[in-house]
Amino acid sequence: MPFIRTRSSGVLILAAAIVSTPFFVLLTVSVTAAAASPIVVESRDASSVTYQPPIEERVGEIGIEQQYQLQLLQQEVMQLRGQVETLQYELQQMKRIQEDRYLELDSRLQQALSVASSLPTESEPVQEATEENPHADVQEMSEKELYDTTQLLIRNRQYDLAITQLEALIARFPEGAYTPNAYYWLGQVYAVKANPDFEKARQALAQVIQFFPEHNKVPDAAYALGKTYYALGDCERARDLLQQVVDQHKGKSAAKLAENYLRESVNCDA
Repeated sequence: MPFIRTRSSGVLILAAAIVSTPFFVLLTVSVTAAAASPIVVESRDASSVTYQPPIEERVGEIGIEQQYQLQLLQQEVMQLRGQVETLQYELQQMKRIQEDRYLELDSRLQQALSVASSLPTESEPVQEATEENPHADVQEMSEKELYDTTQLLIRNRQYDLAITQLEALIARFPEGAYTPNAYYWLGQVYAVKANPDFEKARQALAQVIQFFPEHNKVPDAAYALGKTYYALGDCERARDLLQQVVDQHKGKSAAKLAENYLRESVNCDA
């Protein structure tokens, strides 16, 4: 029992010591423990906090801006589309006018076959190359002047003299700018003059295709050559050549004419 009493006395003494410890000592211990703690406590100073809008609000602002830019792009696309449609319409109108003129020229050439008997004589004296009297010395004329004269003779249906001057143009300017056109018109005139010479017409038209394959007269020459083969009695050759014009020169007037001629005139089974 004495041992138990002693231990109880020790507990009482320790409790008394704690109770008797001053309050400021306990406060000092608490502050020291807090300073040693690894956990950092952030400041609650309201003046250092920056306001950030909600994420949903910022996403909404970006979406509106994108929609506005999209509307502007759509308007620009519509304007460009309208300009393209206008240009396409104008191009179609120009092509239609060109085709009408070409069809008219081809029709006139065909009609010339029925009026060959009314050709004027070409034995009248010639002084100078004018619109009234286009029979000038070809050696004194430039290439363009000579070519313009041949066109005037063709319009006046003076085909024999036109042939003479077309051949003179080709002889003087074999590499000239108007030489492919001269071969083309030479072939056409040989086919429509009073006494047609379809073999010479064939030879002249073949020159355009063989020696000037990149010239813009090639489709027209091929179409005329197809008709010439048909006039010579070579129906299959004519049909094949005209079909090539249709297949290789789509969109051009010569292709449309060749297609019509194949449908309306060429019949190799007869």
